[in-house]
Amino acid sequence: MRVKIRFHKQSDARHELEVLRVGMASERVSCETRSYLVHDLLHFATESAAQLQNGFYGRLAAGVTLAELNERAKTMSAAGTYSDEMLQIEQVVAMLSGSVKGLSPGEMMAAFERYEAASERALPAWVTADLVVRVEESMRRLLGHYRATAFGSFMELEWPEATRPARAK
Repeated sequence: MRVKIRFHKQSDARHELEVLRVGMASERVSCETRSYLVHDLLHFATESAAQLQNGFYGRLAAGVTLAELNERAKTMSAAGTYSDEMLQIEQVVAMLSGSVKGLSPGEMMAAFERYEAASERALPAWVTADLVVRVEESMRRLLGHYRATAFGSFMELEWPEATRPARAK
């Protein structure tokens, strides 16, 4: 399903995330920019670079609503399990916030290796130094685009068509 994501820039402190899908009602949610913008853009950069269809944006493209994703995240957090692919993606995205803060790809890969050793969980095969470089490049473009967006306007992103079908979870 084709989906467009709009980040409506309200002020330095607030933005709205809008999801537009062909043949479905659009959704729009107000967000506190400091807490959500970089994280949401990191999801987009990571999931598109790794061609993931079961993360936040892939699920939105598959027709899952923002409310359903929010409820699922609460349930997964409460369960405390990291076996679900979406939680695994969430962990990788959270760690990749270090690259936005200036860690080099080598430093990021070392951090991933330390995490893997400490948690005794294998990293997904898609976590590579090349992925980190592509995410960093994408984040530079995305953040620059958002900063250049005028208040009252929006930045629009299109989620790439699925290269493989999303698996039901």
